[in-house]
Amino acid sequence: MDYEGQKLSELLFHIFILTFGGVGWVVGYFAQNFTYVFYAWAFGTAISVVLCVPDWPFYNRHPVKWLDQIPTSAPEKKNN
Repeated sequence: MDYEGQKLSELLFHIFILTFGGVGWVVGYFAQNFTYVFYAWAFGTAISVVLCVPDWPFYNRHPVKWLDQIPTSAPEKKNN
């Protein structure tokens, strides 16, 4: 996962948790049942885990370009 993928993963995590938690809170408030809030939050957490924890290919759109290896300049040993 590259750095942009990490940013996207965290953004998706926050969107899912807040959306499902908010909708669950509203439904639970009007239904006067706290279990709706918990079930909505748990469902949002499960979806977030499935979408955000594995390294899906869409998180690797901007791969990091690493530098080439620097050759060592250690003197070579001679066998006498």
